[in-house]
Amino acid sequence: MRRSLSILCALLVVAAALPVSTPLVGAADADDPDTRPTAQVQPIPGQNTTSVLLLTGETTSGYAQSTMDLAPAVTATHGAVGIQIRERIVRERLRDTSTVDRRRQVLRQETERLAREVESLEQVERRALARYERGEISVEELLRTLAAVDAEARQAEQLVALLQDEVSQVQFLSSTEDRLQSLQVKLAMLRGPVREHARAVFRGEADSTRIHVSVSGEAVALAAIRGNTYVREVNVPANIDTAATDRFSSESEVIARIGTLYPWAWTSDTSSVRTYTNFENGFYRINVDHTHGRLTSYLDGSTQDVFSEVQYKSLSRTPAGQPTTAEANGTTLRVNQSFAGGPVQVTARETESERPVTGTVYLDGERVGRTGGGQLWLVGPAAQYEVTLETDAGNVTVTGQPVSQS
Repeated sequence: MRRSLSILCALLVVAAALPVSTPLVGAADADDPDTRPTAQVQPIPGQNTTSVLLLTGETTSGYAQSTMDLAPAVTATHGAVGIQIRERIVRERLRDTSTVDRRRQVLRQETERLAREVESLEQVERRALARYERGEISVEELLRTLAAVDAEARQAEQLVALLQDEVSQVQFLSSTEDRLQSLQVKLAMLRGPVREHARAVFRGEADSTRIHVSVSGEAVALAAIRGNTYVREVNVPANIDTAATDRFSSESEVIARIGTLYPWAWTSDTSSVRTYTNFENGFYRINVDHTHGRLTSYLDGSTQDVFSEVQYKSLSRTPAGQPTTAEANGTTLRVNQSFAGGPVQVTARETESERPVTGTVYLDGERVGRTGGGQLWLVGPAAQYEVTLETDAGNVTVTGQPVSQS
């Protein structure tokens, strides 16, 4: 049977009071290749920090250098304005209703209209991802599309909130309420902080940023460094099964699963706030503030897998990964490696004095920045790579590669 939908319910959870070893009902065997999800939450080898949702299949990856570009900014604005206009029309239609029956009719109609618009947004994104994988569009073109989708999704969320508020005041609209709650989850997968930042860059409201993009089917991961913060978002629609029943039978089983997926973040004393939201339609949102940053993760109760994740990591607080080092021309270059699309630390020191060395850093031959104070953070590639430091005394190169995953 399909999962039942109900009202949004936010719960504050004290994780330490509940066991994290509770067995999972019907959990898939992670070692069976036929049941392995498109992406899995995995720990980062060599780093004592939060686990991350990593794409497990073959990926198409690249870097998009987002710069000011009026074309995608105009496209995003046009779509978002259309939904804004729709919101005003909805308010006017509701204001003009004279009976409760007419009000119900308007709310049902507008919910279905919005559902079609969200489906259209999903199709736009799916087509762009497929075209990128086929080599028909560049990674920059893909990022422009994702940024435009983000803008419309955020505006649509406001319309969802308006409709939810109105529906909650009228009886006999449970199916409409269910529909809106499903749209709320769908829209969460069409937006993210990296997309939003790219849109700000396109509008000239933020500095140019190098963004790492990985695509595998309908799954997409975006990562960037903004100041002292590493930001990553990933959405994996294949980890959802909307036709199946929520296999969690109790709150403790949900929390146990969260503790299994994110043991460092959820069960350790490094976390200050740990909450989860039960949408009561088989979807759960987990929020964790911890000493390295912040985690938001969406869990599907039918697959018991994470289908959406956003992570913020403070670069000054997050432990660096395993290093690889090279020496040349009086300079020692160290590259602390991470997972594909993860934060990579580059450090340059004078070999004898250990004083910081300032130079220009190239990643696979492309200039990516300078080691101010002897250090630079960058987002690592998905395959073996070379980091070269160019100084007045000469160059030094380190060969690195993403850390292997289980």
